[in-house]
Amino acid sequence: MRGAQAAPFRLRPLSNPWLLSLLFLLLNRIRPQGSPGPMQCYRIGLLGDLNCSWEPLGDSRTPSTLHFQSQKYISPYSHLNRTQVVAVPTGQSWVTIPREQFTEFDTLLVWGAEADGPLWPPISVDLETREDDPLETTVHWAPPTLRPHQKDMVCQFYYRRCQEEAWTLLEPELKSIPLTPVEIQDLELATGYEMSGRCRMQVEEDLWGEWSPILSFQTPPSAPKDMWVSGNLCGTTAEQEALLLWKAPGPCVQMSYRVQFRVEGRELLQEGIPCCNSSIPAQAEWAGVSAVNARNQEIFTNLSLACSGSAPHDVAVSSTSDSKELLVTWQQGAGELWEHVVDWARDGDPPENLSWVWLPPGNLSVLLPGNFEKGVPYQIRVTTVSPWGLSPAPSVWGFIEELAPLMGPELWRLQDAPSGIPTIAWGEVPRHQLRGHLTHYTLCVKSETRSLVCLNVSGGTQNVTLPNLHWGTCELWMTASTIAGQGPPGPSIQLHLPDNTLKWKVLPGVLLLCGVPLMGLVLATSGRCVHLWHKVLPHWVWEKVPDPAKSNSVQPHIEEELQAQPLVDVPILEVQEIEPLPGMEPSQPPAALDSGYEKHFLPTPEELGLLATPRPQVLA
Repeated sequence: MRGAQAAPFRLRPLSNPWLLSLLFLLLNRIRPQGSPGPMQCYRIGLLGDLNCSWEPLGDSRTPSTLHFQSQKYISPYSHLNRTQVVAVPTGQSWVTIPREQFTEFDTLLVWGAEADGPLWPPISVDLETREDDPLETTVHWAPPTLRPHQKDMVCQFYYRRCQEEAWTLLEPELKSIPLTPVEIQDLELATGYEMSGRCRMQVEEDLWGEWSPILSFQTPPSAPKDMWVSGNLCGTTAEQEALLLWKAPGPCVQMSYRVQFRVEGRELLQEGIPCCNSSIPAQAEWAGVSAVNARNQEIFTNLSLACSGSAPHDVAVSSTSDSKELLVTWQQGAGELWEHVVDWARDGDPPENLSWVWLPPGNLSVLLPGNFEKGVPYQIRVTTVSPWGLSPAPSVWGFIEELAPLMGPELWRLQDAPSGIPTIAWGEVPRHQLRGHLTHYTLCVKSETRSLVCLNVSGGTQNVTLPNLHWGTCELWMTASTIAGQGPPGPSIQLHLPDNTLKWKVLPGVLLLCGVPLMGLVLATSGRCVHLWHKVLPHWVWEKVPDPAKSNSVQPHIEEELQAQPLVDVPILEVQEIEPLPGMEPSQPPAALDSGYEKHFLPTPEELGLLATPRPQVLA
C-alpha cells in the first residue's frame, strides 16, 4: 500500500574542514515481491490492490488463472487459508487481485496455473512490508590535515536517529589511504539521521582527534505507515468531529501530505495538509493519504470508512500486576476472522491525541503501551476492520489504578411526591473527579432532633424519595465511592419540613374554642340559667350579654303605633307646677341598660328612637 522511491538530495556543509562531506547520495533499491522468478507482484493504486505480472513462458504457455493462499492467518473458521482464484484474460500477462480479497500484514503464496496444473512454483508475497527497502547512503569524506608529512590516518564514523541518545558505530574503521566512502545501510524512509566522525594517526592507537560537527540529513518522504479515525463514525449521533489520523514520521522530519476522500462516488483531493490529521467529510466512504514530493505519488495508505461487519463484544479492561500496562480483552464478533484496531485516549484529551494499535486476525487481547497515570480514566475502543468497512464495539473506561473520588455529587430538591414526600435528585461526579468506577452513593441526613442517619444508594440511581424524614429543619449531603474507598461529601442542602401531626393536636382546641360560644348562645337564646352565665361563659362574654327582660329592642313597634295616631282636638288643660313634697325626691327615668353589647351587635337606643325628652307630669 505504501512505498516511495528515493531521490538524491543535498546536505548542509560541515564547518570543520578536517572532515568534509564531499558527496552524499541516498539510493533506494526497489525489490518487487516474489522476484527473482517468473512472476513479480506489486501494490498499486489508491486502494492498494496487488498487481502480479509474469514474463511469457518459453513454450508459449500462459496461465488461465492466478491462485493465492494466506500463510499467516490460518484458521479452520476462516476462508483465508483456502486457495482463492482470479481469472486471467486470454493473452494477458498480468492480473490484479482486489484489496478486499486479502488481509493486510499477511503473507501470500501466489502461483499461475492452467487446466492441467501449476505453471511454476508458488512465490511468497509479504504484505507486511509497508515500504520497499532497503535504503542506503554513501558518504564521501576528506581526512584532516594535522601534519603535512603525515597522511596515513584511521577514521571511525557513528550515526544515529535524530534526537536519540545512542550512537551506532559503522564498521570497520576506514583508512585515509586509500580513501574510500562511508556506506550506511538499512535506513528508513521519512526519517532524520545524524552522523559524526573522528580520526587518529595510525601509529597512535588511543589518541583520537576531536569529533566532527554533526551532519544531519533526512531520507525521502513517504506515505504514513498506518492511519485511523477518531470519533464514532458508525454511531447514531455524532459525538465529536470525526478526524482522519495517521502516524507522524520520524523525528526532525518536516513533511506535508495529500489526502483523498471518496464521498458518494466522487473523489475529493486535499493538497498540502500538515501532519497528522484531517477532518473527514460527511458521508465519506474511503480515505487515502500520501506524501507530497514522494517519488511514487500513486502510493497511498488507505482505509475504508464504511460501517460494515460484526462488532466485538465483552470488551474488558484491567491493569497488570505491576500497574504499568492496561490489558484489553474482547470476544470475536460473528462471522469470519478479521483484523482489529484498539484505540485509547486520556479523558479530556483532544481527538488528535488518540493512540491506536493494529492487530492481526485471531488476536483477542493486547497490552497497551504508554505512561498511564493512577486515577486517570482512559477511553478504550475495539473495532473490527474488514475490507468492507469498520464495526466498533461500545467504548469502555479503564484505569491503571483506581483511587477514591475527589468530590461528592451535588443535591437538589425535586417536586414532592403526590403524598407530600420529599424527592431528592443529584448529578454525576465528573469522571476525572471520580477517579474510578462508581460502586455506590451514600446519602446522609442530619436533623435538629435526631442523630445522623446514612444510607447507601445504587450507583445507577439519580433520585430517591425520603418518606421517613422527621419534621423540622434537616441537612442532607451525599458521597460517592469506588473500589478504592469513599470520597468527601458534596455540597449540602437544607430542607424545612412542617409537622404533619400538628393538625391533630390543634383540632381539639379548635373544637373547644368554637363549642363554648355556641353553648353560650344557646343559653342566651333560651333565657334560662342566667345565673350560670358567669360560670359557663368567659368573663368577656357574659358581661356584655343583655338582659332580655330589660331590653328595649322589642319596643319600637309600640312607639311607632303611638306616633302613627292622627292628631285630634283635645281639651285644653291648665298646667300648674306643683312643688315636690318634702322628703320626696323627683322620680328619675329608668336608666337604660348600657352593657356595651349593643355597641358591637345592635343599634344604639338613639338610633332606634327609643329615647326621648322626658314628658312633664300633667295634672288634670
